[in-house]
Amino acid sequence: MNEEQSPRSVAVIGSGMTGLVTAYLLHHDPLQRYQVRLLEKRGQPSLSAESVAIPSQTEAKTTVWTDVPMRAFAAGFYSNLMRMYDYLGVKYHSQPFLFSFSRLDSNPSSGSGPYMVHTSNFHQIPPVPRNRDLFQWIAEGIYVLVIYLWFTFCCFFVSPSEPSASSPGETLDQYLRRIRLPEYYVASYLLPLISSVCTCSHQQLLQFPASDVLEYKKRTHRQNHYVVTDGVHTVEEKLLQGVDVRLGVNLTSVSPTSNGVEVKARNSNGEETTDLFDLAVLAVSPDIVTSIFEPLQSTLKHIPTTTVDTIAHTDYSTISTMLRASGKGSGAPFRNPSSQRIHFLSNTSNTESIHEQPNSILVTTNPLSSIDPSKIIKSASFTRVLRTPQSRLLINELFHEDGKQETSGLLSNKWRNGDNGVYLAGGWCWDGMVLLEGCIVSAMRVASDLGVEIPWERS
Repeated sequence: MNEEQSPRSVAVIGSGMTGLVTAYLLHHDPLQRYQVRLLEKRGQPSLSAESVAIPSQTEAKTTVWTDVPMRAFAAGFYSNLMRMYDYLGVKYHSQPFLFSFSRLDSNPSSGSGPYMVHTSNFHQIPPVPRNRDLFQWIAEGIYVLVIYLWFTFCCFFVSPSEPSASSPGETLDQYLRRIRLPEYYVASYLLPLISSVCTCSHQQLLQFPASDVLEYKKRTHRQNHYVVTDGVHTVEEKLLQGVDVRLGVNLTSVSPTSNGVEVKARNSNGEETTDLFDLAVLAVSPDIVTSIFEPLQSTLKHIPTTTVDTIAHTDYSTISTMLRASGKGSGAPFRNPSSQRIHFLSNTSNTESIHEQPNSILVTTNPLSSIDPSKIIKSASFTRVLRTPQSRLLINELFHEDGKQETSGLLSNKWRNGDNGVYLAGGWCWDGMVLLEGCIVSAMRVASDLGVEIPWERS
């Protein structure tokens, strides 16, 4: 950078994974061309704001972290996330899972138990739930395996219909019907598992572009799952090093002007302040963008969202007695101490997932069962961005996705990402499942557009 040229000021709005990575990349630009300020509405950075720290039961003066919501990731799909973790020196480890599937047609504590238990990547022989007859379980297992193999084959060799002049593209529901996947398998296994990954209802998932789910399945097939060893707060700490962070900033508007991008905020006293930046990155959900950025108010309303609840607690009555591990291993279905258990409890339209942490805390997402309030450690709600074939087209238009010929017809103006010095970023700002990998990709895209080198791409 020319010695007489001042760094360009950048407001990064939002301190989830996207905002943190964007701020990190611009702040660490080798040419030092950007002066970054990270703005967050809450009183603390949001990536690990809901994580729970408890004293370790095995080591003195240490704490064990529980991430709320759970932040597991799989190799293959999360390639950029893992490269970033490696570059930053974030420790993570392989984590096998045991998945149990139960129906919420009665009180989950009544002892009805699971109808199937699966193991991630078949790392061990699936245990037989104590409430199931062995031969009945074997027959169910063979059925599930055969249908699973058919679905896997289709994922790799039967492509979903792409957008055309007459259709925005094939939904997951349409694709599953086309490949004739049995409704029982879809309702009992596929929807509970994938809707828990996407933290949405079954019907919302069925309206996703089929390409999202198939690409996720292909890239995670036979790949290990991982978790950050010491919790995502360690990621947050590394990404925030040296960054100017302003907390408690309640933004009211982001407006491009001839002199830059005007950012207005209201403080705790109700007083409005105005700052001028050269650039602004909106690393927030589309509903927040529509409330502060006028050029996209009528456009982003077509991107569906929902609210997801997640609760950290110790109410083990929410898990069937058939599922609870016994310290002696006397007939309990889960005996591998290295595996973590995730329970899927479903009704006809939704699935709640209960993740058993090694520190005896349960993390329930999309709770359907009643949880004892006295045993709740922390509750949180967050916005989940959903996907449809039509919203997929809209997002591809906004972000100049190469090779995407069809248009959504939903853009009310000619604005594209980066116009007037304003960028959008987030897990929803790419052509794929709305997960952490999308957060990293969109942050990298902003940095690349601004000429900043991505350090983990060369490492």
